[in-house]
This record gives sequence, C-alpha cells and structure tokens, in this order.
Amino acid sequence: MNNEPTTVSQRLFPPRREALVVLLLTFFAFVGVSFLGERALGKGQILLGEAFAVVPAYLYVRWRRYNPALIFRLRPVGWRLAMTSVLIGLALTFVADELDRLMNLLLPFPEELANLLQQLLIARSFMDWIIILFGAVLLAGLFEEMLFRGFVQNSLEQHYGDVTRAVLWTAVLFAVIHFNPWWIVQIVLLGVFLGVMAWKSDSIVPGAIVHAINNGISVAIINAGEEKFDILEWHGHLHPLLLLAAIAALALGLRLFYQFCEEETGSPTLLNSPLS
Repeated sequence: MNNEPTTVSQRLFPPRREALVVLLLTFFAFVGVSFLGERALGKGQILLGEAFAVVPAYLYVRWRRYNPALIFRLRPVGWRLAMTSVLIGLALTFVADELDRLMNLLLPFPEELANLLQQLLIARSFMDWIIILFGAVLLAGLFEEMLFRGFVQNSLEQHYGDVTRAVLWTAVLFAVIHFNPWWIVQIVLLGVFLGVMAWKSDSIVPGAIVHAINNGISVAIINAGEEKFDILEWHGHLHPLLLLAAIAALALGLRLFYQFCEEETGSPTLLNSPLS
C-alpha cells in the first residue's frame, strides 16, 4: 500500500483508478451507441457517440465537485498558439497519412471495414454534412480532447508525477478505445503529439484544433474521392517533396508552439508545476 501523503494538487484531480473506471464506462457507452446506431440512428450515431465521449466524465466531475475547467483543461489560448496549432494540424495530417500508407503494407486495412467507414462519413445531403462536420470534426476534436488530454491525462500527470508516462499511457488508451488495431500506431503517435501540446499549453484547445483538422481533412478526402488527390502521390506514397515540406512545417510549428507557450504560461501554474 502506498502510504505517501497526497499532495495538494492530487486532491484536486481524480485518482487514477477512478479515472480509468470512468474511461471504461465511456467505452461501454460508446459501444452501446454504435450497436444502436447500426439499427436506428444512421449518421446520427456520430453525434450521439461523440456526446457520450465526455458525458460520463462530466457527470463524475460534477458528482465529485471537481473544477470542470481545471480537470478538462479548458484554458483559453492566444491567437498565436491557435494559428500555430493549425500549422501543426495540417503538417501532422500529411505525415500521418504517409505513416498510414506504410503501416498498410504491413497490416492491410480490411476492405469491408473501409467501405463501412466510408458509408458512415460520406455526405449525401445538406443534413448529412451538418451531422458529419459537427459530430466527426468539431465535437470529436473538442470532446475527445476533453476526455483524454484533459480528464485522463490530468489524472495520470498528477498521480504519476511523470509527464512522459502520463502522455504515453493516455496515447495508448486513446488508441485502444478507438478499437482499430490497423491504425493503432498512427493513433498512438497522434495521441503523443496531442498530449505534449496539452501539457505544454495547459489547455486542450490546441489539441482540439489539431484533432479537428485531422478529422476534417479525412472527411474531405473521403467525400471528394481519393483519385482527385493523385497529384499528391508518388508510387503509392505521399510525394517526397510534400512529405519533406510537412516534416519541416511540423518541426517549425512545434518550435513556435513551445516558444509561444513559454511566453503565455511563463509563470508556474497548477498544471505545469504541480504543488507539493
């Protein structure tokens, strides 16, 4: 048994076990919505599924009387961090696309599942566009970041006392709850970037921007048709010049992000400098 005294900051955040129980309940709720959606909700399951991504955690936070803004890392950020997050989101999406192509050579994504995913995300009406953009892009970016980089990672950071472990474990849990073994490497990598950004900025806003851009570009490509983007390819891979440009933009974006974070959050805060 751990007899070490609980620090001031730890008392303000959910214990690890309780955070993981809430995450498990969220997973079961999401599975239930997906099961129901196949039969009754159609594309409406996107909205309901993303809503359930944060509802259990929010109810738990209110029940325990924690501070929602603190737990979910709802700190606003300046325009420079927001614009830098857009650059990171665009660059990371292209880098992740090439990684996806490489992983598909080792572990091909089942064609049947690809067709199901496309059917869910293809918009055939104005209302479909509203549901997909609002649910799969905006709500997914915000609510999933509130749950993982806010609720879960915050708890792990405070109770591990080790940001690296917290970011890595959160990224792994983020990948597991997506229940997609064919994309697990890509999702873990994305989760690591999002976790570092949330920790460094004390906010889920930059990560939500990156997350939404990644999902938004995927939705756009699916609806436009991948053949229209052949100009970006080279022998089945992302064009080397575009890939190099994306890597350079990602490096520049991260450098600026760290610089702006240090300027905006120069003084110690509860999240980037836990009290003891």
